[in-house]
Amino acid sequence: MEEKYNNFLKRTVTIILGVLLAFLTIFWKEFPFSIIIIIIALLGLKELYSIAQKRGYRPAYILGSILTLYFIMITVYDIHCFNYYIENILVTFLIILTFIFQLFKKDFSKVLAEISITIFGSIYLGYFLSFILKIKDLPNGNYYLISLLIITWANDSGAYLVGTKFGKNKLLPRISPNKTIEGSIGGIIFSIAGTFALKNWLNLTFNELLFLGLIISIMAQLGDLFESVLKRGSGIKDSGNLIPGQGGILDCFDSLIFTAPVFYYYIIFLTG
Repeated sequence: MEEKYNNFLKRTVTIILGVLLAFLTIFWKEFPFSIIIIIIALLGLKELYSIAQKRGYRPAYILGSILTLYFIMITVYDIHCFNYYIENILVTFLIILTFIFQLFKKDFSKVLAEISITIFGSIYLGYFLSFILKIKDLPNGNYYLISLLIITWANDSGAYLVGTKFGKNKLLPRISPNKTIEGSIGGIIFSIAGTFALKNWLNLTFNELLFLGLIISIMAQLGDLFESVLKRGSGIKDSGNLIPGQGGILDCFDSLIFTAPVFYYYIIFLTG
């Protein structure tokens, strides 16, 4: 009981500090804010490749980092209408060069898996997290982004609180034995409540707010479960220990990785 309380306390303090940090950084200009996203993405990529290494794979971290940067910088260039053909050419030749290097490996048995993990990591972290920058660039984008963070965190907090207190029926025990149906429902309720609390920022109708809270909660939970699959496949509990009460970067941002693209396209669909 004491361990659960301490863990809850750590999670609560981390979330509060995270919210304050988000408020401080979101209102920065695009370039310094994009640096924050790049740091998060690269730290998450390092954790992801460390997970793969526990199963004996050696993904190309340098290539993965460059591809991750590429996905994020494309978004920055697109926002500012820059010409990024040179970067396209450089990345294309870098990828080809990396493929050529595989010809000189002593062991070819894991080449396909390692290249696949390398590219997957850059898409999972670079491409998906780039939607945070896209959201920020929308009209009223800073408040949209804060809303997304609050709704996503509301789901995570609701699922944890309700699941810890009332959880009895396992949701998907093969993937995550601690997650319960009651916790999942609690996450949905908290997420929808958070969405309606932000109605003045979101400026959506009742039905639009209701569906937004529902879809963000579902995607947040799917993102959490997907990361659990990655960890379970490598036999680890947390992706890292960088963030108290949360674990690693992937543990902290797994939900946001899934919710950011969905939120962006939902707002574009309604306002475009």
